[in-house]
Amino acid sequence: MSRTWYLVRHGETEWNAASRIQGQLDSRLTPLGRAQARDSALLLARLGVDAVFASPLGRVRETVAIIDQDVALPATFDDRLKEWAAGDWSGERHADLAHKWPDEWAAWDADRYTVRSPGGENFADLIARARAFLADAATAPGNRVALIAHGFMNRALACVLLSLSPADMLNIRQSNDTVIRIVERGDAAVADHFSGLAGPVPGLPMKDLVLADSVVTM
Repeated sequence: MSRTWYLVRHGETEWNAASRIQGQLDSRLTPLGRAQARDSALLLARLGVDAVFASPLGRVRETVAIIDQDVALPATFDDRLKEWAAGDWSGERHADLAHKWPDEWAAWDADRYTVRSPGGENFADLIARARAFLADAATAPGNRVALIAHGFMNRALACVLLSLSPADMLNIRQSNDTVIRIVERGDAAVADHFSGLAGPVPGLPMKDLVLADSVVTM
C-alpha cells in the first residue's frame, strides 16, 4: 500500500516577518503569506489530495480557507497539529530571548530536542503529539493526505514518518512557501519538496544542504 503525505506550512504571518515567536499565539497572514498559501493551493490541486488535516490555530485556518478555493475538501482540525507551545517566550522577539532569559536560552539553543522553553514544550513533546496523530490519520480513507500546520510541528511529523535522527530533524528548514512530500511504500518512505510551484527537489529542505535520497526503512 502506498500513501502520500503533504506537509504544508501556513503562509507568512506578521510575526514571522517581524521575527517574533508565535508558538500557539497568532498573527494574521501578510500579503506575501496569502500569496504563498495560494501557491500551495495550486500545487496541491495539481498533485491531487484526498483528505486534509490541519492545526486549529488562526494562521492555519486562514491558509486553509485559501487552499479550499482550489482543493474543495473539508479540513479536519486537530489540536495535536498545533505549533510548539513556546510558553513564556510567546510573542517575544527572537533577538530578545538571549538577553531576557540568558540561561534558559543557552540551554534550549544547545539542546532543543530535550530542553523546554520556560512553560513550554520541547521537540520530544512534539514528536509524541505527531506520533499519536499519525497513528490515527493513517487509518483515514484516502491515499494522498495534506497536513497543514507549522514549521516546528512539520519537522516532528517528518521525523516520525521518516524515522529521522534528532539532528536531521532539527536541521529541516521549511519556509512558508515550501511543501514537503513524503511517500510511503510498504516499509520504506521517500521525501522530496516543492518551493512555491517549483519542484520536486529530491530530499528534505535542510539548513545546510538537502538531505538527498531520503529513503528510510521504517
